[in-house]
Amino acid sequence: MPSIKNLDLQRRAFLYANAAGIAIDGPVEPFNGGDDGSVWFTTNISVVKTFYDERNYIHELTCYQRLKSAGIGRKIREFNVPQLMGSNDGLLAIEITTVFPPYILDFGKAYLVDPEFPEHVMEEWHERMRKWWHDDLKEIRTVLAVLRRCGIWYYDAKPGNVMVKDWNPEIDADEEW
Repeated sequence: MPSIKNLDLQRRAFLYANAAGIAIDGPVEPFNGGDDGSVWFTTNISVVKTFYDERNYIHELTCYQRLKSAGIGRKIREFNVPQLMGSNDGLLAIEITTVFPPYILDFGKAYLVDPEFPEHVMEEWHERMRKWWHDDLKEIRTVLAVLRRCGIWYYDAKPGNVMVKDWNPEIDADEEW
């Protein structure tokens, strides 16, 4: 049985969709539930994302606004970036376009000012990135530099949030062979 918090996310997603004149597409369960909230596909070729916490909502919304102000369209280099289609402060909900790999998404944990992490923290972060992306690390770091120039310090760059290559569910399934 879903928790009260998850039912509230669902309620707000459906309220957003109704007010926007769209519908949640598919089952009542979210497409993706994470630490910050949940995501539902819509009939508008978009997703509605509702947040547990106002801080994450504001950060994600502000990031999309900064990207737009900086003239960033649907891509940062070859990475697809969702486009903001709408938002509702009272519902802590945003609507964004769907994207396909390669992509960068999920700005809820992004920093809007430089967090100025200590050097040892940054060294650990860069080591993790090397393990995740090997030969693609230079491209990832270039995208993160573009984000910083837009006023977005994105330290949630992890597999799932940043997809470098096209993903094939038949090949990339987590099942053992």
